[in-house]
Amino acid sequence: MPFFALDHIRLALDYFQKQDHTHPALMSLLAMLRQNVPASDNPDDAIPFGSTVERRLMDDYFKPSGGPEKKPYFLVFGTGYGYSHWRDREYPGRTLQVQRNKHDLFRQSPKDNKRWTLASSLAQAIKDSPPKEVIGDIPISTACLAAWCYRDREIASISAAVADFSKEFRLNDYGLVPEIFSTDIPVELAAVPLQDKAISSGDLLLFLQNLEPEKAEEEPAEEAAGPHAAPSAAIAKVHMPAPPPGDWNMALADLGDLCGLRGMEEAATRALAALAAGVHVILTGPPGSGKTKLAECICAKAGFPTWTVPATDQWTTFETIGGYFPTPKEGEAGDRLDFLPGAVVDSLEKGKCLIIDEINRADIDKAFGELFTLLSGNTVTLPYRRRSDDGKFRRVRLQVGSAVVEDEDADVIVVPAWWRIVGSMNDADKASLKRLSMAFVRRFAFIPIDLPEPAVYEALIRAAVDKTDASKTGISDMPGLTKVLIELFSTVDNGIGAIGLPLGPAFPLSIVRHADSEWRLDTSRSFEAVLASALELYVMPQFQGRPDLHEKASDLFRPLLPTRHDEFERHLAVWTGYVSG
Repeated sequence: MPFFALDHIRLALDYFQKQDHTHPALMSLLAMLRQNVPASDNPDDAIPFGSTVERRLMDDYFKPSGGPEKKPYFLVFGTGYGYSHWRDREYPGRTLQVQRNKHDLFRQSPKDNKRWTLASSLAQAIKDSPPKEVIGDIPISTACLAAWCYRDREIASISAAVADFSKEFRLNDYGLVPEIFSTDIPVELAAVPLQDKAISSGDLLLFLQNLEPEKAEEEPAEEAAGPHAAPSAAIAKVHMPAPPPGDWNMALADLGDLCGLRGMEEAATRALAALAAGVHVILTGPPGSGKTKLAECICAKAGFPTWTVPATDQWTTFETIGGYFPTPKEGEAGDRLDFLPGAVVDSLEKGKCLIIDEINRADIDKAFGELFTLLSGNTVTLPYRRRSDDGKFRRVRLQVGSAVVEDEDADVIVVPAWWRIVGSMNDADKASLKRLSMAFVRRFAFIPIDLPEPAVYEALIRAAVDKTDASKTGISDMPGLTKVLIELFSTVDNGIGAIGLPLGPAFPLSIVRHADSEWRLDTSRSFEAVLASALELYVMPQFQGRPDLHEKASDLFRPLLPTRHDEFERHLAVWTGYVSG
């Protein structure tokens, strides 16, 4: 289904703001109509109504994405009298309340000042007001109202949008069509074709910026201040981010051979689909299964630069978000405190996706803090100030949206729509898995990566062996090592997998390279000596903190290391923490 185009918005706002076609109090009337406030002279019919309801309307339709944090609402009704059109969150409870109290069209209950009615015979009451001083010239164009309010909504046609608006605001129920609200579609509006995608927030902000005066009052006391108030403060400008360096909506075929990774096609398909859907991703699986390499491969194939950082159990928000840190001041002795960005903020400023290796090693709640809000797609103002080039300290704000209106008091860092966090997580680390809070889990897509199929796993080991100098020179123990590695690693039903610690291909491939290196240094090294060395260096650390697996591992390796087993078991106990009973 199509969407309104920017030219529709241009025509609608031109209609709203020129020649006093509309008045700011129209906001209160629309809020009351949507709330179904009774049109009655009987105070007993009054229902609860106030700035909360008006603010809800403004949140829905008058809060462009990327607007100023302190003044997020863009008021389209009225000429503005030289003021900025941006309004703060207090606008409904301040200016609109003044408007409601000023006009007899809106009636506050004498028994309860939180309850309201509209004037009875509402259409006639509006015509008698006079309307230009209350809501504007009548009849008001419903098509223009629909174009502005439904600018992000898929519509079947302009006529359908007009019908939807009339239904949402109960225009026919109150008898306001056609004398107060016209449902006719202006010729110039109908002449503009609809488009196949919604208006981008950046294009809308740039257009709205053109409606701003070069100078404007910071905070008009009320809209009726008149056209003679002297403007003073400069209006902030729209900041547009750089174009995206890549595209998540790539074809699956563009992943190619997955950078040499085998058996990961399903995981890659799921990950790419989640990333294209705007979701952050965590790849889970056994250690050494290629999770981080897959993350880097997908990002590279999609055209996005990356920065890979390893998580640790010492992480706090200082490592992820940043914090104050002594920095040298040019031309002066000594240091001064300033904001130093953490990994997430730094990746945003550098325009890189962030890959976090072994993300579950971190204490998530302690390390991510305010980032939970950011990962939900919402702007975050950090509790830090950073020194700008002009010497001022400004609050650091992570702004979600394709464009933002710069704030005098904010150091704005745009969060591009394409930016993602891709984490890897070893699911064998059971203790750290328990530290994942639901607040964290629900913000990511978790994609499992299993061990390769046994035939694929075996082929990977044999291919690595074939490349070694030991194999090429015919060292007799290499075939025996190949057989042991296949039995130990290639299936979850045998070897290391069978005792509850499956390991990915990175481990046997490292052992192959290590064995080749040892035999290059000393061709007389025995098979048992090389195997014991490789297992201690690459496999034994994976049993860290697992006393429950000590005896199973000891039994597994005993036949492979008959003369070295006692020494091997002592070293193993250091990692597992096992104490013989």
